[in-house]
Amino acid sequence: MLKVKTGAQKERSIDYVESGAGPAVLFLPGSYSTTAAWRQVQRHLNPGYRIVTTSLAGYGGTTDSRTLQDCGIEHEVHIVHELVRHIGQPVHLVGHSFGGTVALAVALSHTVDIASLSLFEANPIPLIREHDGGRLYDETLRMSRAFEAAVNAGEQDAPARVIDFWGGPGVFAAMPDAVKAYCRETAAVNVLDWRTVTSEVAARDCAALDIPVLLVRGGEANPAMVAITETLRACLPDVRYFAVDGAGHFLITSHAPRCAELLSAFLDEAAARKNSP
Repeated sequence: MLKVKTGAQKERSIDYVESGAGPAVLFLPGSYSTTAAWRQVQRHLNPGYRIVTTSLAGYGGTTDSRTLQDCGIEHEVHIVHELVRHIGQPVHLVGHSFGGTVALAVALSHTVDIASLSLFEANPIPLIREHDGGRLYDETLRMSRAFEAAVNAGEQDAPARVIDFWGGPGVFAAMPDAVKAYCRETAAVNVLDWRTVTSEVAARDCAALDIPVLLVRGGEANPAMVAITETLRACLPDVRYFAVDGAGHFLITSHAPRCAELLSAFLDEAAARKNSP
């Protein structure tokens, strides 16, 4: 656990685990997730890396500094900034879902030294508008507002609205009971995530990124995710794109070996490029 000072000398906890040695790879999980989310992918990675994994604001042991009135993505960026400072070397930044959105925001902030960026079903919602003119964006916002209303009304399975939106009908119901319980417990945190994820980001900003990017989505991704991924694919100048056959939004667990294969190849390539004369 990393302890950092914030404004007014308040202390904030940042949950993280690490193992191995070598170039640093920092993993960001998505909503309703902790450091455990990336474990299956990490088991299949090539050796020779320093693996660091955190939990985002409000999950695991990480303090949530956001409120309904102040929930900009800079709160999440600060977590990553502090971790990279602790790591003490450039990082290969890897994110899934909301963690991918945070990873992209960190790269766009230009506040930390990032060697490469890997995005698995990242969901920077505003980019949907740049793909279809707004229809899917409006549908996504309507879902998020209905989810927030359901949480406020005490609907026990409100998280199913979000999880089935990204993963498909019945995904929440099929989850282990312990996972469903954690989703219910952290539903109010996910309300803040949805307010955070609509923080403005534009394709023109992404087009200025000068680092290699791995962009991965599930082959069965929902239309909103396809729109986001296609927008990123079109604007990122140094991108490698893959769709994982048969996978949906939760591909880092359902298709962990394939995700690890793609990530290992990308990390090895990025390291080789960095070391080339």
